[in-house]
Amino acid sequence: MRLIIICVCLLSISLPASARHPVEKAQKIIQLENRQLALAFDPATGALTKLINKKTGDNYIKHPAGGNLFRLYLNAGKMPDLSAGPHNGSDGGVLVDPSGCILEHFFLNKKKDVTELILQIRPKTFAVKVKVTITLSNAADYFDCSLAVTNGSDASCRIYSALPYFSGISLGNTAATNLAVNMWDRGYPGIKAWEKNSGGVYGRDVSMQWQCVYEPALDEGLAFITMDTAFSNKILTCFPGGGMQSLYFDTKEIQPGLSFQWPTARVVVFNGNWRTAAKVYQGWANEYLKPRPVPRWYTNEVVIRGSSWIPTREAVEKNKSTQQPHSFTSFRNLLHLYQGGYSDCLEMAMWNEGVNLWPETYGPWMSSGFLDFRSDLGGKSAFEEGVKNVHRFGRKVAMYVAGYGIRTTSPLFKDGDWKKWAIVNNKEGEINFGYRGEKETEIFGIFNCLGYKPWQDNIIRVCTMLARAGVDEIRLDEIGFPFKPCFNQEHHHASPYDSQVWTREYLRRIREAVDQINPQMVISTEFFMDYFHTYTNGALVMDCSGKEIDAMKVALPQYMAMSYHAGAAEAAITGAIMGKPEAYRLNWAWTDKGTERSDDYPSGPGIRLPFYELYPTFAETLVKADITDQDPTAAQDPAWMGHLWKNKDYWLLIGGHDDISALSAGEIDVMLPELPEKFKYAFEFNVQTLEMKPIPITRSKKGISIKLHHPLSLVFFPAVSCPPLPVIEPLNRMLSAGSGMQVAVKLFAPWNPLSEKRNISSLVLKAPGFEVSKGKVKGNTVYFDIQSPVGIEPNNYFLQVQNNHCMPRRQWFQVE
Repeated sequence: MRLIIICVCLLSISLPASARHPVEKAQKIIQLENRQLALAFDPATGALTKLINKKTGDNYIKHPAGGNLFRLYLNAGKMPDLSAGPHNGSDGGVLVDPSGCILEHFFLNKKKDVTELILQIRPKTFAVKVKVTITLSNAADYFDCSLAVTNGSDASCRIYSALPYFSGISLGNTAATNLAVNMWDRGYPGIKAWEKNSGGVYGRDVSMQWQCVYEPALDEGLAFITMDTAFSNKILTCFPGGGMQSLYFDTKEIQPGLSFQWPTARVVVFNGNWRTAAKVYQGWANEYLKPRPVPRWYTNEVVIRGSSWIPTREAVEKNKSTQQPHSFTSFRNLLHLYQGGYSDCLEMAMWNEGVNLWPETYGPWMSSGFLDFRSDLGGKSAFEEGVKNVHRFGRKVAMYVAGYGIRTTSPLFKDGDWKKWAIVNNKEGEINFGYRGEKETEIFGIFNCLGYKPWQDNIIRVCTMLARAGVDEIRLDEIGFPFKPCFNQEHHHASPYDSQVWTREYLRRIREAVDQINPQMVISTEFFMDYFHTYTNGALVMDCSGKEIDAMKVALPQYMAMSYHAGAAEAAITGAIMGKPEAYRLNWAWTDKGTERSDDYPSGPGIRLPFYELYPTFAETLVKADITDQDPTAAQDPAWMGHLWKNKDYWLLIGGHDDISALSAGEIDVMLPELPEKFKYAFEFNVQTLEMKPIPITRSKKGISIKLHHPLSLVFFPAVSCPPLPVIEPLNRMLSAGSGMQVAVKLFAPWNPLSEKRNISSLVLKAPGFEVSKGKVKGNTVYFDIQSPVGIEPNNYFLQVQNNHCMPRRQWFQVE
């Protein structure tokens, strides 16, 4: 996708004499269009008066008065309020809308594949010239617009601006049914577009540089992307009266005769739902954000990413004194923390020496700058041995690092100079004491400024220390919602509001340092933010998005959603990395953003779902997340939810009830939004039992449908090109140390029977930490012998079939 990006610079702007066309009095309209959309501008003012979706004939601008397509705030006495909404005040200066301007010249240049319109506009009340450039490609469902202002006066002027700025928008004639995407954290589709102010400051209330409204009844929408590669300060918002805008609130001072140009905006006029716009953003982000890809080891090997607190100093001392076998007494016993569970990767907290220095802080707040590994557990050498043993059995180690919280008593602060490190909230010198206990009055420490180099250096020290010790993932807790202005004079910030700049530098330096040791290291954070993904791989999912997939999963598909509170059923439906095998969600965080807990949602963790054995087979599809624009639907069962995922060799549907309640009619008809003809087969897995059965695909005038039978189903639609599916015969899932077992594996591929015969002899079985014999082929089955090591710790272990000739498959077993 070719984008036109205008760099921010100071320059002198003028149109060539041959390109200038005075506006004729008889001219009624200035218009440009392609097959998808049409734009019209007022020849007197240069205001945008029509924005037409040609496929529906809908002019989105129902009330053209006001500020379409931009707004200027000239010589304001203060910066705007940092809140969502229209910002109708002049803040002590002059507010300029196109409706109060004069269009002096326009230039329309039609080329083979693109049309460019330049509008030269002059405000009636101020000596500046405004240049608006519109670029419309013939085949696009969007246009790009840029805004430049030239100071024509004898004195400098101060300006902040909104581009784009829309007012009077309605999709269709019933504005009340228009919906929008709440771009907080992961993004939540489905809020009322014009009911109240939504959005807000980028980096605090909004996590992506786009806004979107859509009308489900008409299957159409409007979105804009601020193609801002500097990720500068802005307010992205929708508001009552059909308003949308990106307001750049940093004031720009322009000297006489010079100009300033704001980042180009892309305005999308589409048919479909919000996902259509999200994929346009995805195209821009792939080129300019350069998202960090998920390492192959993570896709292949991590199904459940759990978390654990390393035992207290007192518990470790007791274990040492009682000398119980396989009790946790040292970092060498790290594998013990995985005991009884199915976590492939375990995030460990309370590993730091601060647990010994300040035992009272054992719990949610443990940060003290992460001086070193706990001495009571053997320190660094014991930790390295423990990591190697975890890796021996195919599991991964993640470590908790607090991103900016630290105790004021930390040894990092020499002579008590912690105030030099702190975020200072305002000009009055208020320090951000965000590091607290359960009581508001219980203050342990501060939040350090991410832009302060000594703090960056310290976190780089910690992360490289962990990387050298063999850790696979580092999760930077607290990092998220990065817009945290800092007025600390010790930091010498160019502007106290440049927190996006500092955060990008902080993450960039960490990533570059870690990459020198292990470029396959995963870095995750607590919350999502689009530009984080240049340097990080994922973030925690704590809130519930309900039936809709979250917007971030579509816009930045490989930005991994790591379940924290979600149960296994919800994680399976949404394509997230599971945090636990139990079915139910236990915590509803930030229900004002996501979905609230229903009155009939069951309590407790729920049954164990063995989806962790099925997930690896389809992990690549769920991680890459190419999802259909519309979801499958079940008219008989309103509580049913599901999504349809695409792969070149197969498609995948995961759907059901996130509380694992029975289907309303025992079985239900599910309508598929699409399914190419090449998919002739469908197989339904019961996610509670992993039993698989073929089901018919019905194609009729009404559409494409299948019948589902389980509270939670995974439906696999293979094409002829799909590799065979391994079937691991039932085995004795429990053995004792030093004993062995035999495993039988077959290949299943009725969609291409020849591939079963051709690939059966190439099957390879692995069981990390165990000795596995070479497979013996007998007919259509391969037999493997597995021998467990003497002295192995009682735990859950896994075996897996994984090679280039078949789909992956995993199964767990237990050593007593």
